[in-house]
Amino acid sequence: MAALTLYHRTSIGEARQIVKEGFRDQKWGFSVDDAVTERRVKAMGVWLTDRLLESDDGPPGDATLEVLLDANEASLQPFELAGVLGEARLWVVPATILNPRSRLRILRVDPRSSGWFDRREFQE
Repeated sequence: MAALTLYHRTSIGEARQIVKEGFRDQKWGFSVDDAVTERRVKAMGVWLTDRLLESDDGPPGDATLEVLLDANEASLQPFELAGVLGEARLWVVPATILNPRSRLRILRVDPRSSGWFDRREFQE
């Protein structure tokens, strides 16, 4: 089975902790747009997307983890929340399912949050 590549955005400190210790479940609340009504959905687990998100989409954070998950899309179907993000797909997967089946790496960090970053470069 080929691994799925998914993404999780979080703080730099939290990303380091996740890589060392694994994911922990978090509570999430979403507004879901569908054809008839907007509804609120609550979920408990780990937020994952099928693509990198723009900074104004998804949870806040300066780090993005790449999650290689040994699973197929059909097995994630019960955890998908359709209609939350525009073009991206979103899953909230329990950490107990995710941790034993995934390999992680910090894919990127916002350079503006690094101690080595010269903030003058972004001043207008």
